[in-house]
Amino acid sequence: MAVVTVPGSVSEPAPRWGFLLLALAVGVLWLVTFEGGVVSETIGRAGTLHELFHDGRHLVGVPCH
Repeated sequence: MAVVTVPGSVSEPAPRWGFLLLALAVGVLWLVTFEGGVVSETIGRAGTLHELFHDGRHLVGVPCH
């Protein structure tokens, strides 16, 4: 009887940078969906970043007003 191995079938632990990428993605998603302007107006100039986040909320369908 022959042993058949499938490439990639060995369970490997997730790379460490994957967790960092996941945390970054969750942080950006939080900023775009739930941030009410405090962070984006502090970081961005003249509300530009806030308006970008506001348009992002509309893009993903999150009700904001």
